[in-house]
Amino acid sequence: MVIEQRSLPSPHHPVPPALRRPRPHWGHLSRSVSRYGVVSSTLVIYAPDSPEIERRWAELARGYGVFAFGGGLLVWIGCAAAGIPPLAALAVIAAVTLPVGIVLARRTRAVRHAAATVSACCSGLHPDDEGRAAQRRLDAIADSLMGASAAYRAGDLDGPAFERIWRAAYAHALS
Repeated sequence: MVIEQRSLPSPHHPVPPALRRPRPHWGHLSRSVSRYGVVSSTLVIYAPDSPEIERRWAELARGYGVFAFGGGLLVWIGCAAAGIPPLAALAVIAAVTLPVGIVLARRTRAVRHAAATVSACCSGLHPDDEGRAAQRRLDAIADSLMGASAAYRAGDLDGPAFERIWRAAYAHALS
């Protein structure tokens, strides 16, 4: 199977990379689909009043588990190839990954506890009006934030306007 992707010229004037704004760290959206057709979505919106550096640390901490597992596995394989005993390799991996994980968890505690979280779960196999209503609410909030983020990065939306949308989405998620 061959998949081909073509890009067409945009009718809008593209923004040069030098003029693009950095991605605002407002939170994240995650979705998963089970093999039985259940769609689970979680939207996390950081408090707009939280410092930018704290939100960046929270984003880093969110992906640390996967990084620590993958890195630990690679170190384990390398140690096994070098003939290092498994218990010693495990001690080295734990001595590096656990303190870093603890520091990240402590540093991001305030941001994570102040974040608004919206979750929805609905089945694709049978009608679930309540689940679909929750999913539509989550999608509406996520679409407004992601659209505003894209417009902000492209320069179509200024900082105060993006922050107003972010605050409204945060307040709506808390309600």
